[in-house]
Amino acid sequence: MRLNIVPRSGNNIKGVAMKVEIDDLKKIRFFDKYTDEQLGKIVLISSVKDFRVKEMIFDQYDELSEVYILLNGSLSLGISLPQEKRIHLGTIEEGQLFSWSAVFYPYISTAWVMAVTPARVIAIDARKLNEEIEKDCDFGFKTMSKIAHTISQRLSDTRFQLMNQLSL
Repeated sequence: MRLNIVPRSGNNIKGVAMKVEIDDLKKIRFFDKYTDEQLGKIVLISSVKDFRVKEMIFDQYDELSEVYILLNGSLSLGISLPQEKRIHLGTIEEGQLFSWSAVFYPYISTAWVMAVTPARVIAIDARKLNEEIEKDCDFGFKTMSKIAHTISQRLSDTRFQLMNQLSL
């Protein structure tokens, strides 16, 4: 997915923070039902982050403060088991939301996500997103519907993965 990412004043861990424009968000499936005004709200509370191969975006049980949408690259989603064993549950595809737990109390990750290839994501401030959800019912309905769809898909994928594991 090719976006017109532009520098934003301020710094992040890797140097210059990047921002997304409204036209960029229109290219992402997650935002297909949002108005330009609603997309403008997202632009104001988001930035772009890059991750290297094998870099952990977050670990299971981390406290989350951002919701992410994958712009490009490949991410592995999984869970940790005792004795430091990690199980891959699926791959996050371009345009998909992940870290939805950042929107819901207690804001703790239920899984880990790691970059399989270099990856670029939109990082949305979850606290500010929740404020917008509470202020604007239409925005909130669209956002929660998209998050619910994501959770439903993850649950279905996890069931499929569990069936595969049990059949071995």
